Parts: sequence; C-alpha cells; structure tokens
Amino acid sequence: MNDNFPIWEDTRTAEAHYANCFKIGHNAFEFIIDCGQTAGESTAVRLTARILTNPRSAKNLYQTLQNALEEYERSFGMISCGRDE
Repeated sequence: MNDNFPIWEDTRTAEAHYANCFKIGHNAFEFIIDCGQTAGESTAVRLTARILTNPRSAKNLYQTLQNALEEYERSFGMISCGRDE
C-alpha cells in the first residue's frame, strides 16, 4: 500500500454523526477533538463524537480539511464563517 494514498475499506457501514460545534484540546502527546450538536439559541451542546489522535495525524487532518475547503470554495463560492472577517 502506498503511504500517500491509503485504500479505504467499504465505508457503507461507517457510523455517521452530524456536528456543528467543535472543541479541541491537546497535551504533549495527543489532540482531543470533541464534536457536538447545538440547536437554536441554546448554549447546550450534545457530544456526538470524540476523536483522539497524535500531533502528526492532527496536522494531516488540518491539511486535508484545508484542501477540501479550498476545493469547495472554488466550486461553490466563499464560505462565510459568521464572524467579523
């Protein structure tokens, strides 16, 4: 297997969770990414998934997400994040 292009197993059985709220923490050895759901004006967040990963994989996730966002914006236009830009 080529390290740059892993071959994914069948993804039809993967469990999916919607998330629109995120919290990220870290220590010297790992990143902790909490994914949750919030709705309306509520400040309550329901945790739907937690990802623990090492710093190298976290950097790879960052680069992969950055590339996907750039591709999305080329196809569909700029995404407004709702903050002062």
